Amino acid sequence: MIDLHHLRMIQAVARTGSLTAAARDLHCTQSALSHLLADLEQQSGVRLVDRDHRPATLTAAGTRLAACATAVLPEVAATVDDLARIRQGSLGRLLVNLECHSCVEWLGPAMATYRRAQPQIDLDLRLGASFDPLPSLRSGGVDLVITSERSSAPGVIGDPLFRYQIVALVHKDQPLAKKPFLSPRDFAGATVITYPVAECRLDLYTRFLEPAGVVPAQRRTAELTAMIIQWVASGQGVAALPSWALPERQPQLVVRPLGKQGLWTDLYALRRTADAAAPRLDAFVTTVRQQSFKALAGITPVPRGKRT
Repeated sequence: MIDLHHLRMIQAVARTGSLTAAARDLHCTQSALSHLLADLEQQSGVRLVDRDHRPATLTAAGTRLAACATAVLPEVAATVDDLARIRQGSLGRLLVNLECHSCVEWLGPAMATYRRAQPQIDLDLRLGASFDPLPSLRSGGVDLVITSERSSAPGVIGDPLFRYQIVALVHKDQPLAKKPFLSPRDFAGATVITYPVAECRLDLYTRFLEPAGVVPAQRRTAELTAMIIQWVASGQGVAALPSWALPERQPQLVVRPLGKQGLWTDLYALRRTADAAAPRLDAFVTTVRQQSFKALAGITPVPRGKRT
């Protein structure tokens, strides 16, 4: 089996062109390095180094192994560095998966604040509302998932960020615009415009329409919030959007609550249980709470320290 000692050995031979020099670089005896090389050649069944040449040259098999070493060893070194940073309470990467399409509008300033406060951390954002992010979160593909779905999955915990209202956006000339609020049955004959995600992941369906047994006449989807608003403004349907995503000064549009009490939901930041006390994640969640409460109108903070 090839291990890191073999990779470092073949890389040193390729770099120095000499078993003696390679052994010196690796702080071992030439005899020990020769035994390591012979052991690897015996395991692989091929010669890796042509010892008859001066300087020593790699065979085709040795060249292939050296290429592997070039690719693998830097990644191993970076991982070792990351592990050291974890022990110190900091990690060089924070990859956030954002399920909410319109959240970019308020998350941007929070990310800028975080980057200024944590310049040593490489913060990146991944938009992904069309797939289940939990497998990627558990495997380490992403570090944090911002979503409106409370998770009870094993190995995952959620930090509540804030509560917000989902409201209906209707063209001013539609009959629905004359109502003080919309009920589920108002959607029975409507064209509903949503983001392109499964209905089981839309609060409008799971918490408002489906409990009442209502199925809209038609559903259209658009990736961009601006496109959804434009379609509603042109009379092509009705939409349900977070309150922060509402357009400013759109005379063709009116906003109505969903139900007499309104439809409210919570936004969560999901993380791995193993990262429950990770300082870089705590700092990001705190920054999002503080920055977003100031930036958004009509949202209700969730008490800090309450996890699911």
